[in-house]
Amino acid sequence: MENLEFFNNYSDAVCAILNENSIIFKNKSFLSAFPDFENVDKFKKHFNFNLCFLSLENINNKTPIDLLLQSKENFHTICTYQNTNDEYQYYYIYTFYYEEYKIVVFKNITSIDKLEIIKKQYEQLKDLYEEEKQSTDKFSKLQEHAQTQVLKMGIINRISLVIRETNDIGSILSSALEEIHNLLGSFKTYFSMKERNGFRVKYSVIKNDIEIDSLTEYEEEILTQIKNKNIVVSNCLKEFLNSEKFLTKGIKRIIIPVYNKNRLLGIIVTLTKQKFNATDNEEILQSISVQLASSIIQAGLIQQLNKKNKKLQKTLNELKDTQMQLINTEKMASIGQLVSGVAHEINTPLASINSNNTLIKKILSSSKSISNNQLEILRDLNSIDIEAANRISNIVKSLKRFVRLDEAEFQEADINKELDLTLKLIAHEIKDNITIEKQYSILPPLLCSVNMLNQVFMNILVNACHSIIDNKAGKIVITTYFDEKFLYVKIKDNGIGIPTEQQNKIFNVGFTTKKVGIGTGLGLSISKKIIELHKGNITFTSKENFGTEFTISIPFNH
Repeated sequence: MENLEFFNNYSDAVCAILNENSIIFKNKSFLSAFPDFENVDKFKKHFNFNLCFLSLENINNKTPIDLLLQSKENFHTICTYQNTNDEYQYYYIYTFYYEEYKIVVFKNITSIDKLEIIKKQYEQLKDLYEEEKQSTDKFSKLQEHAQTQVLKMGIINRISLVIRETNDIGSILSSALEEIHNLLGSFKTYFSMKERNGFRVKYSVIKNDIEIDSLTEYEEEILTQIKNKNIVVSNCLKEFLNSEKFLTKGIKRIIIPVYNKNRLLGIIVTLTKQKFNATDNEEILQSISVQLASSIIQAGLIQQLNKKNKKLQKTLNELKDTQMQLINTEKMASIGQLVSGVAHEINTPLASINSNNTLIKKILSSSKSISNNQLEILRDLNSIDIEAANRISNIVKSLKRFVRLDEAEFQEADINKELDLTLKLIAHEIKDNITIEKQYSILPPLLCSVNMLNQVFMNILVNACHSIIDNKAGKIVITTYFDEKFLYVKIKDNGIGIPTEQQNKIFNVGFTTKKVGIGTGLGLSISKKIIELHKGNITFTSKENFGTEFTISIPFNH
């Protein structure tokens, strides 16, 4: 067996088999690897197949050792070995013939297998680490971006809040400059408006830090970058070209152009000793610049609008004064027409009173004593005088109420009663051939300018009377009613109507269908203005030779 001793130099376990069942040699590595070895039968029971390269039938009941003992050829397989401590190891077993001996080599691949597992685990962990690292890097970038966005949104929101609260350009610029000043840790920040010869300083964060309204000029290369809408960051000796002072070393000048589309409005200039990170701050500064440009334009437009509004308000007030003058002028013209009619109305009862007084005087002077018949006559005359005096009194009261030009304030009124009042005043206009038909509903009080509405009613009713020809049986129907929102007054006549070609002109100032010297051309125009003053509407329908109907609607809440 001396010729087998050289296998002791093998690091793998080696044994030599003779006659299939007899292990006649075991090297040192074998004895170390299998210290509990007693005999082949017990030894083979510790082995199970893990991988076998043979194609044999019914191998279920055979161990790898059985197969290698039975094999007449070189044999190799991978199997598991269970030791007495129930620990599993992996072996690569292969055989070869040396002289008359079958040499069996047991190569322990447990560590190799574990190494492969560890390698796989390492690769998996490495891949997982790379994924986690990428996720962490991505999260860090997202977190950094989110922080930047939060910072940006915070600044933008604070500036937006100022813009919402005020339209004052000074307050808006001061807020924006303050934010930039704090963001960049600046010691000087100001805004200059663009002018033909340079930039005029208008607002500064720190008062007296730079002279307001001073003109600043810059080098051509700086102006070129501003023209290209770039944020200019530079170390410079002077704050601006025409400055008499020199800057200390290490100061950065940052110029932020403020554009509205392609129009340069001005620049924000800030000086700082801190490092300027263009990647972190440029987006925020650009956003502030855009928002500031919009607010400057908006504030400028609002200022112009306020000036125009003041001018328009002044014009409106003048128009209102003119309108009131027109209303009063037209009212005076109406009063002029009323006076002649009222004079006629008053003359009749006055003539009656005068006649009665003459008769009474004769009765009293004809005899010393008054007979019962004369006394009865006197009583009748007295009754007639009282009625005539009341009639004069009512006419005068109605006229006084109508002519109160200063009674323009709104008050509650019964529109039915106001219509009756107007009818009394224009009684002289109502010819014998005209019948007035009242279709009044019970109306709630209406808040209105009573005096003005009476003027409207009078204009329409007088026009209706004038439209009825003397030889025609005339009729004017006055209807009142209301719904949830509006009170309505309809005045319909069966007069000559309005020609179709003139219907779109009747509310025009100065237009009249009456003869020269009779109409002012203001009545319906003023009436429309009065109804509009009450937030109401006045419309009409008319057919030539069949009459006209006006509809007035006035809201209860106006």
